[in-house]
Amino acid sequence: MCELVIKTAKENGDFMYNYIVWVGGCDNYYKNFLIAQMDFYNWVLKGYDDVFLTEIKKDGTEEVLRNSEEYNFKERKNNG
Repeated sequence: MCELVIKTAKENGDFMYNYIVWVGGCDNYYKNFLIAQMDFYNWVLKGYDDVFLTEIKKDGTEEVLRNSEEYNFKERKNNG
């Protein structure tokens, strides 16, 4: 969604989501951070390396909270 659409929807009270998990360009929307974070880690542990968890700000912009490239999950998984 574009920032203007999200910002307008938030101002009107029509947009209920706070977080997005992006997997290779596909987006999943969440109201709850813990559920979004769980989805993020599940995708990464499945081997996807283009995963982002973003927060939708009140002005409609997004802030990246988690990025699969920042973590070396494969090494952690192999080392226990």
